[in-house]
Amino acid sequence: MSKSSVSYDWESRMSRARDRMQEADLDALYVDAGANQFYLTGFSAYEGGWPVWLSAFVLPLDGEPGFVLSEMHRDIMKHAETAIPADAVTTYRDGDDPEPLLGALLEERGVADGTIGVPADAWFGDGELLRSVASDADLVSAQSLFDRLRMVKDDTEIEHLRKATDIAAEAHAASVEAIEEGRPEYEAAMEITDAMLAAGSDNMGLGGVFRDPRQRRFADGDIVDVDMGPQFEHYATDCARNVFVGEPSAEDRRAYEVCSECLYATMDVVEPGVTAHEVHTFAEEYMADEGYDQPWKIGHGVGLMGGHEAPQVQNGNDVELESGMVFVIDPGIFVEGREQDTPIHIEDPVLVTETGCENLLDYTHDVVTV
Repeated sequence: MSKSSVSYDWESRMSRARDRMQEADLDALYVDAGANQFYLTGFSAYEGGWPVWLSAFVLPLDGEPGFVLSEMHRDIMKHAETAIPADAVTTYRDGDDPEPLLGALLEERGVADGTIGVPADAWFGDGELLRSVASDADLVSAQSLFDRLRMVKDDTEIEHLRKATDIAAEAHAASVEAIEEGRPEYEAAMEITDAMLAAGSDNMGLGGVFRDPRQRRFADGDIVDVDMGPQFEHYATDCARNVFVGEPSAEDRRAYEVCSECLYATMDVVEPGVTAHEVHTFAEEYMADEGYDQPWKIGHGVGLMGGHEAPQVQNGNDVELESGMVFVIDPGIFVEGREQDTPIHIEDPVLVTETGCENLLDYTHDVVTV
């Protein structure tokens, strides 16, 4: 469940969405619960989709938007800073069939037989319900529309991502104190999470080896993947470092240092007009020249609610970078012969500027041992 404590210009966001709808010949957008719904309205119901819940926001090209929500979500929405008036929300009780309500909303807005854009990651059940109530409508992917809306951040979004990344720096420093030989993983996870929350995070965004912390105790020779995504006002960063328990081997130390060198070299390539493909290819070739395979895309956008969002900085993506985009650079490798997937990597979020890029994370790239 997400509701904003900061009042964005929701009307402006919907207006920009309508401009892009007109360009794409869309009569309406159908937006299920999640980051896109929050971006446009300042509120998102619990993610889950139909048949768990129907939480449908409909934005017509012309006319007033409307919501179909469960009564529970309607009551929670009352406390959100949102541009959606109460009389635009139609509700149903859990256990009732919301299909007639969705059908009526589409008919009233005059889009039941139009072209309706739907996010590519919308729940399958929502799509089935849409097809049932609007069988004459043409349902098309609106993913590129949402990507374009959200890729370039405004000043407030950038400040929230800066704050989230400052929180990550504090949590990474705490991880060095929390990780020690003989200590259980879950104890370290709790200490790092506590530092993250105390620094102001909205969430407990701890991943890497701590995604599923175990009873297992850290041992000499461990390579600990500390990957995290603290969130501030719903905007989540993504940052990673390794902590080595005991002295790393010369091979592991070199791999980590190459990741750092690759990240800085890749930053020098980033500027407006360069494509995401070119950034990935440069990093991939850099790692290959050093004798390593880069097994994942070199980066992805960061923003609302902790998901990997556009731009996907990967092979084949010809989206040109623009000032205001924020994405991670994440060079790394997987270490063979470990009991679970163990990456050596360094991940920093960068902001594309008019002349290049800025690293938002002020935290060491040095090899850290405990």
